[in-house]
Amino acid sequence: HSFDSTPRLDSFSLRHAINVIETIGSTHHHHCRTPLRCRLISISSSLNQAMPPIDVGSLKPFLLLGGYNAADLWPTTNLAMPGWLLLVLAPRWRHTADLSLVGPIVSATIYTLSAISMIITDDGSGDDPDFMSLEGVASMFRDPSAVFLGWTHYVAYDALVGRWIVLDSIERGASLKIHYLLIVPCLFFALMLGPIGFILYIFIVRTLLDSKSGNTNSDTKEKSG
Repeated sequence: HSFDSTPRLDSFSLRHAINVIETIGSTHHHHCRTPLRCRLISISSSLNQAMPPIDVGSLKPFLLLGGYNAADLWPTTNLAMPGWLLLVLAPRWRHTADLSLVGPIVSATIYTLSAISMIITDDGSGDDPDFMSLEGVASMFRDPSAVFLGWTHYVAYDALVGRWIVLDSIERGASLKIHYLLIVPCLFFALMLGPIGFILYIFIVRTLLDSKSGNTNSDTKEKSG
């Protein structure tokens, strides 16, 4: 068997797992023994055709970021995680509001410098970006550098949404009990599935907080009267 020593960036772990299963199965027989194995091999073949391994050496460097490329900078997408932990575990700490901004600011800076680098180093050989069609956007994301740019965009905005959810809930009088019971699930969805966490907070949790606040104010007025 030949061994390809070219460095690869394989971020699609599902494909990797399926390939391992396929390799194990192929050491015994080349035909499928079970429907599940047949299905896994079929999925593996489709994924290999749709998403070939990324050659890290072919990635273009970002001129304004010291010549580092998307693979080099990928770990920076985790810089927002300490801020998320503060929002979850210490929402009322006096430094949380400021420290939870650090990650989004760093991500936004990296995004900006990466985007400018891609613009100024564009040789014009590719098609013009088409943001108005599904095909156009899908075509842009065939470039790993564009994927890095898009993911950094998501990381920054999701963190800002999570920060706003916590600060807004505190302004509306959410106690620590409510925070852990209702706000933390919103933060989880805001982190993992962005808009779902936002919608969950806006239309359900925020409404409950406003309702509770209204009831509390009414009780206070009745007692003072």
